[in-house]
Order: sequence, then structure tokens, then C-alpha cells
Amino acid sequence: MGKWYSPKRKSGFHKSKSASDNVRVMMRNAPKNYSAERKLRLVGRQAQALANVTKDKMTEKKARSTARLAFNRLRKKR
Repeated sequence: MGKWYSPKRKSGFHKSKSASDNVRVMMRNAPKNYSAERKLRLVGRQAQALANVTKDKMTEKKARSTARLAFNRLRKKR
């Protein structure tokens, strides 16, 4: 079976990194003209999308924690 999910851009997510490292790297890879809030929302959505489609349990766990951290940081900024 072929790969059916392909993201529009590379996020920089690695399952071997911590959630805070993944958020930092993914924010760095977000478009430069986005505000900090918009970048955090994008990072959360990218990580959530990855967690929803992966079959690897470790990747799913790390992606969900990365998404949760990004959304919590976004909530604190408001």
C-alpha cells in the first residue's frame, strides 16, 4: 500500500526530539511573514494532522504532545 498522506511542507518534526524542541523547530520552518500566534496555530495543526494519520504509536504520542504544547502556548498568548 502506498503512502496516501503527504504534507504540503516539511515541518521538521522528529519523534526522537522532545515536544518543546519540535515546537521550536516547526515554528522556525513556518512562513516568516506569519505572526507568532499564527505560527503556533499552524504547528499545532500540523502535529495534530500527523498524529491522526500515523500508525506508529511513538510518533502519535510525540505528535499529540507537540500539538498540545503548541495549543497551550497559543492559549497563554491570548
